[in-house]
Amino acid sequence: MGAFLVTGFGVFFYSARRRWLLLKSGKSEDRFDQIEERIKRTLKFAFFQKKLPWYPLSGIAHVLIFWGFIILLFNSVILWGKAFDDDFSLFILNRGTWIGDIYFFLKDIFVVLVLLAALVALINRVFVRPSRLTQSSEANLILLIIIVMMVGELFWGAWEIRHEAAGGKVAFDVSLPAGSATAVILAGLDMGVMKFLGYAGYWSHAVLVLVFLNLLPYGKHFHVITSIPNVFLSNLKPGAPLLPDPAIEAEMNEEEGESEGDGDEEPEFGVGRVEQFTWKAMLDFYSCTECGRCTDNCPAAQTNKTLSPKKVLCDVRNNLYAREKEFISETKTESLEEESDGAVLVPGVVDPTAIWDCTTCRACDDQCPLLITHADKIIYMRRNLVLDRGEVPSELATALRGVETNQNPWNISRMDRGKWTEDLDVDVFDSDEHEYLFFAGCAASFDDRARKISQSMVRLLQKAGVKFGILGEDEPCCGDLARRAGNEFLFRMTADVVIEAFNDLGVKKIVTLCPHGYNIFKNEYPEFGGNWEVVHHSQLLVSLISEGRLKPDTSINQAVTYHDPCYLGRYNSEYSAPRSILASIPGLKLLEPERRDHLALCCGAGGAQYFCEESNEERISVKRTQQLLDTGAATIVTACPFCMTMISDGLKTKDLFDVKGQVDIAEILDIACGTASSRKLLREQTG
Repeated sequence: MGAFLVTGFGVFFYSARRRWLLLKSGKSEDRFDQIEERIKRTLKFAFFQKKLPWYPLSGIAHVLIFWGFIILLFNSVILWGKAFDDDFSLFILNRGTWIGDIYFFLKDIFVVLVLLAALVALINRVFVRPSRLTQSSEANLILLIIIVMMVGELFWGAWEIRHEAAGGKVAFDVSLPAGSATAVILAGLDMGVMKFLGYAGYWSHAVLVLVFLNLLPYGKHFHVITSIPNVFLSNLKPGAPLLPDPAIEAEMNEEEGESEGDGDEEPEFGVGRVEQFTWKAMLDFYSCTECGRCTDNCPAAQTNKTLSPKKVLCDVRNNLYAREKEFISETKTESLEEESDGAVLVPGVVDPTAIWDCTTCRACDDQCPLLITHADKIIYMRRNLVLDRGEVPSELATALRGVETNQNPWNISRMDRGKWTEDLDVDVFDSDEHEYLFFAGCAASFDDRARKISQSMVRLLQKAGVKFGILGEDEPCCGDLARRAGNEFLFRMTADVVIEAFNDLGVKKIVTLCPHGYNIFKNEYPEFGGNWEVVHHSQLLVSLISEGRLKPDTSINQAVTYHDPCYLGRYNSEYSAPRSILASIPGLKLLEPERRDHLALCCGAGGAQYFCEESNEERISVKRTQQLLDTGAATIVTACPFCMTMISDGLKTKDLFDVKGQVDIAEILDIACGTASSRKLLREQTG
């Protein structure tokens, strides 16, 4: 046993040290703040595994295996100790004491539960074979090891009971329910045979746990070690904000005279090689279980596009492992700065089509049981394509030029930005007179259909007596398109313009129509000096209803369904405000789609995809529209101007645009509050 332990742990620590050195090759990132909150999150997601039961059968099986692993870990140590001292019991877990009896009872219960769970998992992998799972001999081997260990533990427990009986009658012992039950079943076996089975079980458990330990650093089961640290170190900031680009920060500091810089070095933007990821990103790669939940819920993957979030992570991880010697060699030199074979991630490791398929909806992040983030890594690789290599889809390049030239992706003259107010009496924002800056955003300023949302919102705010103003032709782009497209430099320029303008105007509160603007103002601008109170229009409207300042007393006797925008829902956990508005309207019946709240499918517009052509004929917007139509509702309600356009396209594709209605949450409330023009709009939209 001493030889096994020294060899097993020696080899493991050698492997683990290499993985640790490899992790340290990543860029720095601070993930050690808010310790109390991190502990709470670790208990919730790592120990109590909140997300695992979202896939009931495999999820519950995994929970049982996890807790069995925790409980049986003590038993493994006891077995090792018994090789040196027959009475070894970890000092406090002696049978016959209350704490020992409780432990061995739980241990035996979990031996059976883990055995059953591992069998279920193996059957699922070998026979059911769900497409989301990566089929691998390693996974099957690990499950077989677990099964053999549990059977071995039953035999060892049975031998202990038989040995204690000393030739007498074997009886069921409640403190060892599984072991004693096995002993009763095998009572007819010869004593020598039973001893052989018992010691075979003992050694199979004691040795296989060391074999299992040494397999971990070389496959997906490394998450057994890294998962708890990964959850503890996960992102705590709301809205999943992106990291600033170090090269851009260095250039900006140099321009401002804050650093001298090195004029001989060419800056590298984004992530073009795996070593440019942070150490936390590398820990994410280590921790991926390859369960495929991310890909199973990805709108791009659901519409048969190239992108598979799981494959992106695993391919980058495999590239990291393949280049291990470059990063941890004692003689490591500046050669890492050169592009060695296999160093360039796109297209060498990741298909560029997959990078541009992503809608940044974060369904992948939401589903991951270990809180791995996928969308941010894709955006960092986009940065490298856009800023370092100038590789960007042509339609998106046109939209980005529009943001740079005219502060909107349609490249329409800024003089037209306030035209939606022509028939409305709307003031230009003045901090002395107005509480809110109403930020309409690009879509609701330039798109003819989305302009009607802005107009409804103005009528509602005026009806409620809210003091607000707009910027009109001086309203800038929020920069979300540029940032998600990977043009971080354009975003930073846009953000500087926005922050300077808003701060000069004395803006304190902002209400937005667009969840993208809401998210970036609220969660990402503070890092650059933009600190305002930001609300989405649905949040402000529901508060005005609760205060009695808006009274939706006009009945709308119609069944509607509601589509959750990703940047309002998954990014900011706002699911209730729009539904509360709908619930306040008399006569209205809400029919929920099967995929709602955090499970809602993206409309297909996020991540700058609104301005790109999809990479195949199966469109995300059409799939989402069908899910909403399946409710049987007469009208589809949205809370984002981009979602509205995408679902309108879905209705047109199905030749239902003139049959089914589509309105924003502000428009339907405007109708319920009695505005004649809005009632006319509803008739036009619903037929």
